[in-house]
Amino acid sequence: MIKGLFISKAGMLPQKAALEVTAKNLANLNTIGYKKQRFFIRHLLDAMAGQSPHENNKALGDTDTDFSPGTLKQTDNPLDVAISGDGFFVIQVNGENLYTRNGSFTLDGEGRLVTLEGDPVVTDGGEVQLQGGKVTINEQGQILVNDRPVARLKIVTFDDPAALERLSGTYFAPGNASETEPDPASIQLRPGYLETSNVDPVQEMVQLIELNREFSLNQKMIRSQDRTLEQLIQKAGSA
Repeated sequence: MIKGLFISKAGMLPQKAALEVTAKNLANLNTIGYKKQRFFIRHLLDAMAGQSPHENNKALGDTDTDFSPGTLKQTDNPLDVAISGDGFFVIQVNGENLYTRNGSFTLDGEGRLVTLEGDPVVTDGGEVQLQGGKVTINEQGQILVNDRPVARLKIVTFDDPAALERLSGTYFAPGNASETEPDPASIQLRPGYLETSNVDPVQEMVQLIELNREFSLNQKMIRSQDRTLEQLIQKAGSA
C-alpha cells in the first residue's frame, strides 16, 4: 500500500513539471522570438533506480528548448529585423554577451540601438551613435544612417544550440555552447519583420488537457489508497 502511494507520487512529479512547462509556453505565445520548452518524462523504473533517497521529490524528466523557427510577421518598422535561418542577435546585459532571436529594436536617448528593455545591441563596430538621420537595417545586417553604412549587427551561430543556457524571457547565455561568426555574405535578415513564438497553441492546449487528466487520475489513486490504508489502520487498532 505504501509502495503504491510512492509510485503514484513519483508519477505526479513529472506531470507537474510538464504542466508548468506547458503553461509557460502558452503564456509566451505572443512573445517575439520565444522558443518553446519541451519536457521529456524518463522511463519511470530506470529513473527511480538511479535516484538517491534525498531525490525522491525530484521530477523524473528533462527539459530542453525547441529552436525551430517561428513565423515571420511583417511590421514595417525599420528597426525590426528577423533572422531567416540559423543565428542569434548578440545583446549586452551588465557587461555580458547574451543571445536572442528577438529582433525588436529601438533607439535610446543617446542614439544607441537597444532592445525594448534598453539593453545595447552588439555590432561589429562596437557602440555607435545613430542620431542625425534616418536609421535602417538591410538584409545583410548593415545599420545605415541616411543610407550610409555605419556598422553591422553581430550575428552568431552555434554548432550545438542545445548547449545554450536558457535565461528569462528570450535571452540565452553561452553555457557550454561554442560561438562562431558566420560569413557576412551568408547572413539573411528580413528587415521590417519579427519572428513570432514557435509555440503551437493547439498542440499545447491538447497537451495541457491530457496532463491535467493524468494528474487528476493519480490524485484519485492516492486518495483511494489513503482511504484503504486508513481503514486497515483502524481495523488493526480495534483488533
